[in-house]
Amino acid sequence: MLQLLPLPALWLLFYLVGQLSARRPIEIRQYVIATVSLVLLFFAIDAKTFAFFVGLGLVIVALGLWLQSAKAPTVRKTLCFASIIGVTLLIAISLSYRSYIQKYFVLLPSLSYLGFRGIAYLVSAYSFRTATFASGLMQMFFLPMLFMGPISRVENFQQENYDPKEVLWRLAKGFPMLIAARLIDPFVLERISSLQGVPWWEFWFGAVGNSFQFYFMFAGYSHLIIGLGLLAGFKLPENFNNPYAATSIGDFWRRWHMSLSFWIRDYVYIPLGGNRKGILRKCLNLLLAMGIIGVWHGLEWHYLLWGLLHGALLAAESLMEYKNWHPLRSLTGPAYAPVKVALVFTLITFSWLLFKYDMPDFIAYMRGLIP
Repeated sequence: MLQLLPLPALWLLFYLVGQLSARRPIEIRQYVIATVSLVLLFFAIDAKTFAFFVGLGLVIVALGLWLQSAKAPTVRKTLCFASIIGVTLLIAISLSYRSYIQKYFVLLPSLSYLGFRGIAYLVSAYSFRTATFASGLMQMFFLPMLFMGPISRVENFQQENYDPKEVLWRLAKGFPMLIAARLIDPFVLERISSLQGVPWWEFWFGAVGNSFQFYFMFAGYSHLIIGLGLLAGFKLPENFNNPYAATSIGDFWRRWHMSLSFWIRDYVYIPLGGNRKGILRKCLNLLLAMGIIGVWHGLEWHYLLWGLLHGALLAAESLMEYKNWHPLRSLTGPAYAPVKVALVFTLITFSWLLFKYDMPDFIAYMRGLIP
């Protein structure tokens, strides 16, 4: 399905649909674009997969509307809690049985992203009472977002936004990034534990190439998705903001997959207590939140360790800030900022190796880095 996003025919279709539904009530635009998305999805996947995926999304929309219409505070709180637990279980099941589910439901869109969007919809229905059936359909089924981020919130579909200049800008950024990712691909090492005779410098070159391939691929598709959203008349959340120019791990997560970072912040980190209960509790909350991001990518040890590594780095930065301890600043002087950028990029590059490779391949890769 991701291969559909760069197709000119898809861009033309969303442009025409956006223009035809312009100057009409926003609810009409939402229904039209959601219907087009569902029709395209129906022809892209088999009927059984379509029924399963759309059925889950409609259940979440119905729960949100029920939650919004409930009047008794106790009923609303109980329903909200039960609904979020149910969607969380959906995410957990999709992660635990991903290979089985994908064999039975071919080309199934991401249930994890569906769950994340669903929780955001339920929270909006509970907190703001602004969710509608039409905006729920957009939140659950807007075609460009079904397989990857950004992770929208229902509020993104309740205000119209069309900017042809920004659409062109997204195209000008997205396509070169995807081309760059494709050009880098041959230099990224695969099946590390079975490689023989690869010189150490190729491992280093491959590690850097892996970092940029991740960035160009995800950011490139994100720009195209945001551009398609603008053609449809809606501004989706920003997802990348020059993450490899970050001067800290915290700054990196404010720039990388921003919609996921802010989702975890608002729906996991802050409910856990955030930074309101002391520095030690803050560090624990960071470890838990980043651990959740790790296992969200897959129930494998290297994903969990990747998430916990980032949590530990964020906790270390928080402790240093709390103690007002900045030894690097005194050592580097005027070069402090570029040295920090280089250090953060190095840490991120090594963490991507842990993210990409399972544990045997990761260990073999680390050995390959040694001359």
